[in-house]
Amino acid sequence: MRKSAVIFMLIFTLVMAAVCSGCGAGSSSGAQPGGESSQAAGKAGDAKGDGTASSQAQGKTGGDAAIPDTNESAVTDWGTADAGTKDGSGTKSDTQDSSGDRPAPSKGSASDFSQVIVDNEDLYFAIKNVRTDAALGYTWKAYVENRTDKNLMFSFEKVSVNGVMCDPFWAEVINSGKKGNCEITWMRDALQKRGIDEVTQVDFTLNVYNDDDYTEAPLMHDPFTVCPLGEDKASETVRESADTDQVLVDNDSCSVIVTGFEPDNSWGFAMQVYLVNKTDKDLVFSANNTSVNGIMCDPFWADIVAAGKRSYATVLWDKNALAENEITEVKEISLPMIVYSDDDIGTLLVDETFELTPGN
Repeated sequence: MRKSAVIFMLIFTLVMAAVCSGCGAGSSSGAQPGGESSQAAGKAGDAKGDGTASSQAQGKTGGDAAIPDTNESAVTDWGTADAGTKDGSGTKSDTQDSSGDRPAPSKGSASDFSQVIVDNEDLYFAIKNVRTDAALGYTWKAYVENRTDKNLMFSFEKVSVNGVMCDPFWAEVINSGKKGNCEITWMRDALQKRGIDEVTQVDFTLNVYNDDDYTEAPLMHDPFTVCPLGEDKASETVRESADTDQVLVDNDSCSVIVTGFEPDNSWGFAMQVYLVNKTDKDLVFSANNTSVNGIMCDPFWADIVAAGKRSYATVLWDKNALAENEITEVKEISLPMIVYSDDDIGTLLVDETFELTPGN
């Protein structure tokens, strides 16, 4: 029953993201249903002793290890890990290690990139190949091993691309003692919306936990950084301001900018916002007790923006809620907003109500 619920939530989140131009509304790295439990799980993982410092070091040095040969997989066209040679000719090349059995990680263009992210007694996770021209968008072809006697769920949280929050909405179950190939895709329109033409840096938290017991502390809940073009090419994508921007907040901790309204959004009435986290803590942005045209009507919105990152978010008023309140045109919005650190909910960095007139 729990698996069905999780699968349903993942499907629903993906549909919402695609409709809202991808990853904008209710990013899974935001404060969505399940987000608090994930955060609690992360803290439990820290208590277990899976410290981030060791995992970051592992992420940096992991690229020097060899990725296991997975020729027995039914999956084809997996780049450097497919044939033991880079060109598939059967002749040993400089991408093959000295044993002749495993291809060594290659360097150069993004399409040739490969890196071992985690390799320990319980888990193995590696990027085998990168496809910048995949059907749906930018794709990592990955290889995963579950070396435990438990069924494990692998997923990403708090994902950013070039410093901008953008989640691939990826999760994969690998049964006890099994291994698998998978694809992790960032939708093309989601990257375009964020002004990302080339992926140079991806930051994410790798979350791995018992798929049959969500109360158990995770085996991993650690941050990693991957630079597919090399660390010297890593860069951030920063949005340029526009004359139509409405700056609601701009202080030492964060910025909140309204970039536009969508009265005809297929899910209801949408307000697009650009969020900037200027702190070294993950921040939660949310709005409650909101009114539209003087009638209480809350939007679907709460987002977590990772430390030092930015986010494009969608504040959405559901069309059914508007219809129930006989709101056919949004003329005025009273928006009480709060912003606080993910690990200190008692200290509000923003606690202010904003009056907006979308038609003006």
